[in-house]
Amino acid sequence: MPQVTFPEEGLSVSVSSGTLLIDAIRGAGLSVDAPCGGRGQCRKCAVLVLTGSAPGEQLSCQFPVTEDIEVRLPRTSMTGHILEAGSGRADLSSPNVRSVDASVSAPKIGESDSICKRVRDALGLSGPIPLSLSANLCHLLKKMDFTGNFVLVRDRLAAIRRKNMPCYALAYDIGTTTVVSYLLDAATGRQLSVSSMLNPQAAYGADVISRCEYDTSHEKKELTSLIRSALNSLMLSNAKKAGISPEDIFFAAIVGNTCMEHLYLGVSTESLISAPYLATVDEAQVLSPAEAGLSINPGGQVTVFPSISGFVGGDTVGVLLSLPENAFRQMTLVLDIGTNGELVLGQGTRLYTCSTAAGPAFEGAKIACGMRGADGAVDHASVKDGELTFTTVGGLSPIGICGSGLIDLIRCLLELKIVSSRGRLEKPSKWLPEAAARYSGRLTERDGVSAFLLTDDPKGIYLSQKDIREVQLAKAAIATGVTLLCEQMDAKPEDISQVLLAGAFGNYMDPESACRIGLIPSCLSGRIRAIGNAAGEGAKLAALSSAQLERASHIARHVSFVELATSKTFQTAYVGNLNF
Repeated sequence: MPQVTFPEEGLSVSVSSGTLLIDAIRGAGLSVDAPCGGRGQCRKCAVLVLTGSAPGEQLSCQFPVTEDIEVRLPRTSMTGHILEAGSGRADLSSPNVRSVDASVSAPKIGESDSICKRVRDALGLSGPIPLSLSANLCHLLKKMDFTGNFVLVRDRLAAIRRKNMPCYALAYDIGTTTVVSYLLDAATGRQLSVSSMLNPQAAYGADVISRCEYDTSHEKKELTSLIRSALNSLMLSNAKKAGISPEDIFFAAIVGNTCMEHLYLGVSTESLISAPYLATVDEAQVLSPAEAGLSINPGGQVTVFPSISGFVGGDTVGVLLSLPENAFRQMTLVLDIGTNGELVLGQGTRLYTCSTAAGPAFEGAKIACGMRGADGAVDHASVKDGELTFTTVGGLSPIGICGSGLIDLIRCLLELKIVSSRGRLEKPSKWLPEAAARYSGRLTERDGVSAFLLTDDPKGIYLSQKDIREVQLAKAAIATGVTLLCEQMDAKPEDISQVLLAGAFGNYMDPESACRIGLIPSCLSGRIRAIGNAAGEGAKLAALSSAQLERASHIARHVSFVELATSKTFQTAYVGNLNF
């Protein structure tokens, strides 16, 4: 069997002859970007083969391993800067986890009450004691002189301890690109630690459709195993940071888009990729840790958020849950822009939501030099006195362009008339004179289309005509969602009082650039603010409070979903929103 060695990672893996290199990379516990799902179209999975009969750059999804080779992975496979922060609001009015000190009535001759009934009476419980605890209950209580500490999870006995010790809860936000986990003190709501990672499923496609297609064509449920392993890994990381035992974690609340939740639960995603594109499961799911594959206290509970529709999932419910209950006192637009854009527009109790297939352009995929927001990514750009300048994450030399940088760069090229309002990369004769004098030498060609170099280095990063078209398609999808939700409300964009941007892209994106390119209606400039990882904040609220869990289900039932594809005005609105 040939061996694939990754010298920079100090790892090797043996594979059957003919195994695709991308599968060997995955088998070694490593990852490489594959936004197209391994079809050989995006070229993001290119790696450098150092030895063997075919050294050089190779597409790992197309390269069969037939001999021993050494491989170097690209820098852009590194973990990016992941948004973890949110509002920090907590609700402790109806805790999911309670630690209670109590004395149980010791049995006497002539009494008939069972040991379990005595425990129920002491704790005021109506439900049964789990068999896992009642099996040795008498012996345990005798050792404790019938006095101890009892941990209740949503009024169900979860554990019996000799003394009162802290209890903990977890909140997870499973994003298409990233996964974030928060460890909370269940009694105080204090956040003790946070851990995050790139979603390991990204190696199977940048977008949810690619992953759904992979899931439905493979019986082994690799994507379910990957995400469950990731959640366990983040839990252990949080426990280690906080210096606690996983045995003291009794609750977990999980949010994600509908696809991510289906994959986590092990539910087939077939219904999501075939008309009429429905969720198989939409109600909240309550699992034991064993059923959820999470190694916390076995008496604990894991809850997965309800979804609103096929492509408006628990993460949107989490975003809405994180907002103050009077957030829609005035007409408000909530945007969570990512591979799949979710929008909510409403006022009072009248709320409408939709999902737009923005595609992965804003995550750096389908962009020639696109990448995540990792060190070296162009993250912001501006024009001053006719000069184009940009910054990079970490202040390093540019190696790619992330989503926020992409929006800024197009805004700048529009200002310099290097790009027309129709999205055409123009010839220097149509540029502003000062731009033509400075930058005409940067107009080049890449893969058969025009491209603009960001630096004077002819081998440096660039923005191509194809990249600009990808941004047009993505921003038109979001803008059309806004247009059609306004139609549902019998309103105009200028009637919207505030725009709340949730998620990483919204947090780092310049709102003025978004308005300039038409991603957000220009009339809303000055009314936009970022609210951080609001989906994660909603998960944290639900991890602490049963009332918030119930509110999440209420939200899922009472937000009206708008199917854009069936709208008679969709195509007209979409075409109208393509121009910058």
